[in-house]
Amino acid sequence: MQQIARAIVMALGVFGYAGGAHATTYVVTANSNSFDGQLARKLEATGARIVATLPQIGVAIVESDNPAFVSLAGRIPAVRSAVADVAIHYDLPAAAEQITADYANPPASGDNDSFFDFQWGHAAIDAAGAWNAGYRGAGATVAVLDSGVYCAHLDIIPNLNTAKSASFVAGQTYCNTSGSTHGTHVMGTIGAADNGIGTIGVAPEAELIAVKVLNPVTGSGSFAAIIQGIVHAADADADVINMSLGVNGGLQVGGSEVAELVNATARAVRYANKQNATVVASAGNDGRDLDHDSGRVCDTDGTCTTVNLRSFPGQLPGVITVSALGPQAWLKNPTGTDFDIRASYSNYGQSAIHFGAPGGNYDYPGTENCTFKGILRACWVWDMVFSTTSGTSGYGWSAGTSMAAPHVSGVAALIIGKHGGELSPAAVERILRASADDLGKPGNDATFGAGRVNAQRAVTQ
Repeated sequence: MQQIARAIVMALGVFGYAGGAHATTYVVTANSNSFDGQLARKLEATGARIVATLPQIGVAIVESDNPAFVSLAGRIPAVRSAVADVAIHYDLPAAAEQITADYANPPASGDNDSFFDFQWGHAAIDAAGAWNAGYRGAGATVAVLDSGVYCAHLDIIPNLNTAKSASFVAGQTYCNTSGSTHGTHVMGTIGAADNGIGTIGVAPEAELIAVKVLNPVTGSGSFAAIIQGIVHAADADADVINMSLGVNGGLQVGGSEVAELVNATARAVRYANKQNATVVASAGNDGRDLDHDSGRVCDTDGTCTTVNLRSFPGQLPGVITVSALGPQAWLKNPTGTDFDIRASYSNYGQSAIHFGAPGGNYDYPGTENCTFKGILRACWVWDMVFSTTSGTSGYGWSAGTSMAAPHVSGVAALIIGKHGGELSPAAVERILRASADDLGKPGNDATFGAGRVNAQRAVTQ
């Protein structure tokens, strides 16, 4: 197994404000799940500035240029911890190939959306079977915590709730005009409108909320942004929260400061679950066995140690974690392809994976081209997931557990829509488990968890 690289973690010292030179951002966690005005005033008495309070989970985001802030905050009896926020570099696969819709219905297409036939993932989970049964996600709301979205995309516009969308990346709106297309790709898989233009989402009538927590240029995101994003989505009445986020190499667990940031994030997930938001996350793209969650981490001087590494946020309590599956040489055998091969990059582990879903594959060794509906690309490209990308009508292929999670989120939206737009996360997971195709060994296994999700069975059994 290849050496696991250290996750990129760096202190944020970024925001200037009137009281000082350069302020550091801190995540302050209270002993209780509350954060009242009195506690806020005590923090302000240290010279800090309150950026945001999340009384729902007992957390505040604070800026201070005082190097003694952690010590001063620690003397306040109601404070559990005050930890400098950190930015983590997330694994955001870029679309490998791009194409633009010409609004022409390809020959023999099963739908009038130009690229529907490219979406083998929908066939793998039988999304059309759920639609034919009358369930398309109406009444369900899905928040996508990611790198923002290309708001002008014609497949996204019909379902995007701009009033509920938000950004927690400083100086940026949730709408992208450049940078990563990751969030747009994920959102299109979940809920691209069935409008006769390009692709169709698994739940094409679900309401979508864009919550930017990652910088679309750097791929980095802070704990503070993710914590705020989860709480915002829960308070915006999201029924499903999709986090196609995975720390490169896994999150190194053990240090008290990182542990406190993880604890604050776990509080946010618990709060979301209590608000009836089902939280779905990608398992990560390190090809790592999460049942044996450790690895070799080496410094630049060659010194190596074995550390405990976790998939984050996938292995937080209350999160449904998804592995990536995909075909090899789909277009070589379009009627007999196995769509359920675990991608070599996908993390796995019986203790961690809840479900498998289409995430795309690029392991086909050949370099020859395949043509489908008049489009010529290398045959391995077609084994990746096709979805929305940049601009008003951009589309492209990508692969990753980031692409698998939104298939599960889409099925969850179909389930919730069927049940009137409100269903507990426990009930959603129970239906997903009961309806999944149990692949691999009977019961839970390292690749598929409880199985590969099945949209048609999820809404009809």
